[in-house]
Amino acid sequence: MNSDSKINLDDPKLTAFALGELEGEEAIQMKQVIDQDPEAKKHVDEIRATANMLSEELKKEERPRLSVAQREEILAKTVGAASARGAWWKSWKVGLSFGGALVAPVLALFILNSNGTLSRMAQVEETPETGPISAASPEMVADIEKAAQPAKPTIVATKDSAPEPILSESAEAPTTIAQQAPPAPPAEMEADSYDMADMSNAQMAPGSGAMPSAPTAVASKSMARGGAVASRARDKNYGQLGGLSALGKSDLKKEKSSESRVNRAEAKLQQTEASNTEAYSFIAENDFKQVADQPLSTFSTDVDTASYANVRRFLVGSQLPPADAVRIEEMVNYFKYDYPTPKDGKAFSVTTEVAAAPWNSNHQILRIGLKGRENSIENRPASNLVFLVDVSGSMDEANKLPLLVKSLKLLVEQMRSKDHVALVVYAGSSGIVLPSTAGTEKAKIAEALERLHAGGSTNGASGIQLAYEVAQKGFIKGGVNRVILATDGDFNVGVSNEGDLTRMIEQKAKTGVFLTVLGFGMGNYKDATMQKLADKGNGNHAYIDSIREARKVLVEQAGGTLNTIAKDVKIQLEFNPKLVGSYRLIGYEKRLLNNEDFNDDTKDAGEIGEGHTVTALYELAPPGEVGGGSPKVDSLKYQPKPEVRANPAGPSDEMLTVKLRFKKPDGDVSDKIEVPVKNEKKEFLKASTDMKFAASVAGFGMLLRKSQYKGDLTFDQVQQLASQNMKLRGSDDEYRKEFVELVKKAKSLQPK
Repeated sequence: MNSDSKINLDDPKLTAFALGELEGEEAIQMKQVIDQDPEAKKHVDEIRATANMLSEELKKEERPRLSVAQREEILAKTVGAASARGAWWKSWKVGLSFGGALVAPVLALFILNSNGTLSRMAQVEETPETGPISAASPEMVADIEKAAQPAKPTIVATKDSAPEPILSESAEAPTTIAQQAPPAPPAEMEADSYDMADMSNAQMAPGSGAMPSAPTAVASKSMARGGAVASRARDKNYGQLGGLSALGKSDLKKEKSSESRVNRAEAKLQQTEASNTEAYSFIAENDFKQVADQPLSTFSTDVDTASYANVRRFLVGSQLPPADAVRIEEMVNYFKYDYPTPKDGKAFSVTTEVAAAPWNSNHQILRIGLKGRENSIENRPASNLVFLVDVSGSMDEANKLPLLVKSLKLLVEQMRSKDHVALVVYAGSSGIVLPSTAGTEKAKIAEALERLHAGGSTNGASGIQLAYEVAQKGFIKGGVNRVILATDGDFNVGVSNEGDLTRMIEQKAKTGVFLTVLGFGMGNYKDATMQKLADKGNGNHAYIDSIREARKVLVEQAGGTLNTIAKDVKIQLEFNPKLVGSYRLIGYEKRLLNNEDFNDDTKDAGEIGEGHTVTALYELAPPGEVGGGSPKVDSLKYQPKPEVRANPAGPSDEMLTVKLRFKKPDGDVSDKIEVPVKNEKKEFLKASTDMKFAASVAGFGMLLRKSQYKGDLTFDQVQQLASQNMKLRGSDDEYRKEFVELVKKAKSLQPK
């Protein structure tokens, strides 16, 4: 018994508590004792720090994927190692009771083990559901080191809206595109900003991806979860949440036979090999349309920016993004442009510009820019926010739940006395961690966020339903009523059918509670699902890959992210066939509307937040030239000839007219704006800085997508164009400067 402590510091229960292995009443009682004993609390903190240190060190180890033969050999050896593993694991845990004393020999182990072999002798996998799986013997490790080969990327693709699916050899009827996660981002990803200066030369080690590709994993990963039970016991609501109780001890007791251990090891192997489940909806690039046949072009606005941040994540990880992760409109709209502020109480200002296209001198680019009105922080309406946080097992990564917590705390710091926030979590089940709380109680809100730990399966639908109920209960008439869903999008339990989820979200949006979706992480990131939920929830979708991006979305652009000033915003263009032969909308493939939808106020469209800017680009071909190649159909027999249709009755100096429809956030009837665009011939070099930069971003997107319309554009040209147009309102913009570095990086990754 330590003279300064009321509890024996060598008591195994103390270590078990520190590692999160005590449950229920036993954990609560132990916590009460530790809270009154500073020496014991310090000892627990040392054990957890040691566990976290081990976790971070062992995560750096390369994990090769195994062949079928290697898998069979390891599984065979697992049976023999099973009995020894039990004794080894028990003694290893008791050893941790010496806290900081373990650090020195462990660090020495890493120093002596320069080739990584020795450290893998102690690798073991433990999951919240099953406990430890197997311990790798020295012989097994040697076999892995000698024979394992790095995993090859696998892509499964289909066209969900195209006539013919693109399938991998093993796919039968997939519905989305699954892409291997890029390598783990550099440490700078966790910092306030990227170190972009040397990005073009950065190289990641093979196999450094976030998702494991071999059965050997890190014992201390489960220890990093160690403090979960005690802190979760602070709130009764945690008791029923999936993944928030035990660390698999009961399952471990039930499965004592060698056969059950082998079965679990085999299941884990299959799980890790199939863990590459990032999903992106297929995008069929917009074609040129002939004005004589289709004089109208109609689409919904889009203020989402998730695609750009996600593309950046791939490039920072030294990997080119899959084509369908590149949504050009979201890349263009990621940046600010110098559009005028609306006047006379109007919701928007509308800016248009036409200039020659940089990738095809015979064509022109039309830029349409919208700018929403702005309010000061003091004049923003009161907010009723509900943070809906995914705490399932898939969120147990540094760039998921920990980054999520830091991000939401940034938003909390801006809250005022008239703002309120509640915290709802979901895993196997859902629960209210923090009821609606005034924004002035920042410490209380932050403390609730810091208590969150990941574990269990994902019942996203259950959490969404509860979050909307909480938001409806605290509804502020005339205020901001919004659910902020923060997740990797891996909905795998409950109402996981995408159609059912989106219908539910669409119905909830009609109550006046809108949805913001914040995406985190890699490997199982469900971009397609989150994109659709945000669209149907009258909200927006952002991808948070760093605390810097969180600050951009939740601090710099908080008004636009949270405060909707117009909903169901639609744009329709009518082209003059005398001056425009054909046109192509660049991007917005998932936002196209039927022409008759423009005047139909029952049709859903995009939302625009306070201060948001929206940019749309069209490529225009002159009369007499079919921009996309040969006509798709034969000439019509019973319609006027094209030359007859090319004699409009309206003004001959107008190329087109831009029309907008939008509703107030609580309205049902739309307002309309019309802006004619005069015919002008302008060289691209004489275009505005914003026009040139927006064109460079669009061109970059076309190159990444390998667009058939990229013309003679190159990465060098995009880099030069962006470099010459980095200024915004007279000074270099940090995000534009970062874009130039991304272009350099993408160029360096191109096949030689």
